[in-house]
Amino acid sequence: MLYGWLGFHKVLNYFLISRPLQVVARIRPQNQLESRRGGSNCVELISDTELQVAGDDGEFQFTFDRVLGPQSTQAETFECVAEPIVGDVLKGYNATIFAYGQTSSGKTFTMEGPSITDSTMRGIIPRTVSGLFQGVAAADTNLEFTVKVAYIESMSFA
Repeated sequence: MLYGWLGFHKVLNYFLISRPLQVVARIRPQNQLESRRGGSNCVELISDTELQVAGDDGEFQFTFDRVLGPQSTQAETFECVAEPIVGDVLKGYNATIFAYGQTSSGKTFTMEGPSITDSTMRGIIPRTVSGLFQGVAAADTNLEFTVKVAYIESMSFA
């Protein structure tokens, strides 16, 4: 029983100390429709960990583990968000990448990308799957892997 607890304690320490939950915000640029209609940017990148939102009630600053600006690429987003997780999964840990945001905020663009065949535009999901299977192919032949992937999209229309 003590060995099981020590094993759990090691895993708990790994995730709480080495790789805690990370919250990353990605600011999307204005789209063509917003620009044509004279829209203005209401979210501003302050630093790589802070952003500012301007609204009718004033300006508000928020701090995250990382903030990716409107010029961030799909590759930069993957390297920041998912690449470390791929390594953890190949070590046997479970992982979740959770995208949350308002309609048209860029979740699908970030997670899937507009094109799975264009290597520069592929999103987190196709890059993660590629990274996992490259890692499996490069692993010791005595290791056995079982890969299970779930993709859930939930929408709420209020």
